[in-house]
Amino acid sequence: MRFEFAFILFCFITLSCSCQDKENLFVGSDFDKELIVTEPLPVYFDLRNGERLGPVKSQPTGACWASAAMSSVESFWRTSNYSDEILSDINLKLFHGFDSTRNVNGNHFMATAYFTRGSGPVIKNSATDSLYLAVPELPAFITAARFLPDSAPLIKKTIMDYGAVWTMMYFRRNEFDTISNIWYTHTKRINHVVILTGWNDTMQTSTGKGCWIVQNSLGNKFGEKGFFYVPYSDPNILQYNAVWPDWNQWDPDDGISYYDTLGAVSQYGFDDTVCYGLIKFTAPYDIEISVIGTSVSLPGTRIYGEIYENFDTASKLLSGLKGVTTGYNCRFAGYYTLDLVKPLKIKKNKDFYVMMQYSHPADTLPVPVEKFLSGYADPEITSNKCWINPDIKKWPASWYPCGTDSPFPGLKFDLCIRVYWKRSE
Repeated sequence: MRFEFAFILFCFITLSCSCQDKENLFVGSDFDKELIVTEPLPVYFDLRNGERLGPVKSQPTGACWASAAMSSVESFWRTSNYSDEILSDINLKLFHGFDSTRNVNGNHFMATAYFTRGSGPVIKNSATDSLYLAVPELPAFITAARFLPDSAPLIKKTIMDYGAVWTMMYFRRNEFDTISNIWYTHTKRINHVVILTGWNDTMQTSTGKGCWIVQNSLGNKFGEKGFFYVPYSDPNILQYNAVWPDWNQWDPDDGISYYDTLGAVSQYGFDDTVCYGLIKFTAPYDIEISVIGTSVSLPGTRIYGEIYENFDTASKLLSGLKGVTTGYNCRFAGYYTLDLVKPLKIKKNKDFYVMMQYSHPADTLPVPVEKFLSGYADPEITSNKCWINPDIKKWPASWYPCGTDSPFPGLKFDLCIRVYWKRSE
């Protein structure tokens, strides 16, 4: 199944938000720096003891991954007193943009792509849940994703300070202990997604003390009104975790330009720990750019961005530096935004070029890319829009073209670089 929105060669969206009483702001932008465990954590914590969780969902068939994504976002929003809206898991299941076979086999990368390109989240509404919305009205535009490591203290701190955490596990309903509401398996496999909403270090199980408190998406009649317990010793829990901690209320003059509708599905590099990506955009209006965004495939990646006025495709040299960001060390994989040191104004129909540096302490594939992957991702790859350079400081003219027309078979991909802008007067 191919979705129209996943194959626009040059995408720009303008979004308006229904929460008109909120200020225009990024929320939680210091998540990486603030998520530090400096003091002993309580032995028991439960998000049910408060108003920080949305209602238990009854997932669309096979869409536990979508239900869990919306439940995690709802919990973050309630924790920060931003919104108590109920979000549509059905819309994410249907319009994620990846191969249709993944409707019932999704993951946090697919949810991140849907969120960060502005396809959702949308408010749950039976009249529109199953409709493709070309320009959806969003309660907020999500501008970040963090894929958290297998670290119990880190996950606990996230739950306590920010909200519920999306996580994968193995689960079979016909093997569930309906007396204790404790689930444990020896099977090392992933087939289900839930949200972690708390913990109890003293809860006794057959495999020792300690359990995660988990909200399922099988309705209120499952377990303890939709909740159950997973021992710390479970072989699958905490392997794959995600949260979406930043969001922005947009007005009708805000927009984002990008080509990577599906985000990072692979990585690339030149057998070195540093690599540069360059992408060409054309201003759809008179705009002011303030933020650059990118996927980050590897924890520990350092990113840095620059915007140039010109790129000579013959000499392969950049000129006219117009804007820069500060560098940022990404503690986690996910999706990040960087503020320009000074906002940059660009006239309508004017080309501009965004360069992003990716460096990693050890990995030689630091650049996130969007490409075809059979049975998973089939994006419309651009041509003459993206270039890649092993190290511009050493080889300033060594920009290799990416995309469908690239003479290099390994470079038939799009770069995952985006710009956020506002229409200027």
